[in-house]
Amino acid sequence: MKTKLLLTLALSVLFLTTVRAAEALDEKAFQKHMKAVGKANKDFKGNFESKNAAAVEKDGAAVAESYKAMAGFFKARKNDDAVKWSDDSATAAAATATAAKAGDWDKVKSEWSAVGKNCKACHDKYREKLDDGSYKIK
Repeated sequence: MKTKLLLTLALSVLFLTTVRAAEALDEKAFQKHMKAVGKANKDFKGNFESKNAAAVEKDGAAVAESYKAMAGFFKARKNDDAVKWSDDSATAAAATATAAKAGDWDKVKSEWSAVGKNCKACHDKYREKLDDGSYKIK
């Protein structure tokens, strides 16, 4: 009887530890995607001004994939606002890539602006700046 209880307890602890580790990995992956989007956003202005279609297309496609992953992160947390903003940003980033490939720079600018508006909305609602200058999700 004690053996069954100890085994059950040990398996429960192992399960909870595994779940916590998976959450940490998800958070780490989420931060990696956020940093990639931030870098692409910083690079966008120069690439847009120089009409570097290949770079804008590549970054737009990568950002779209990052937002698809982030939508999954927020779905798991049942955060419908952030899921919508992530989905909308993925669509707009993919449209940015397509427009860059076609040389439609007006559309590139408008689609990338849509990505930025979604970023701002989500950051304003769910991002908290910490005392050390870093950020966390509220």
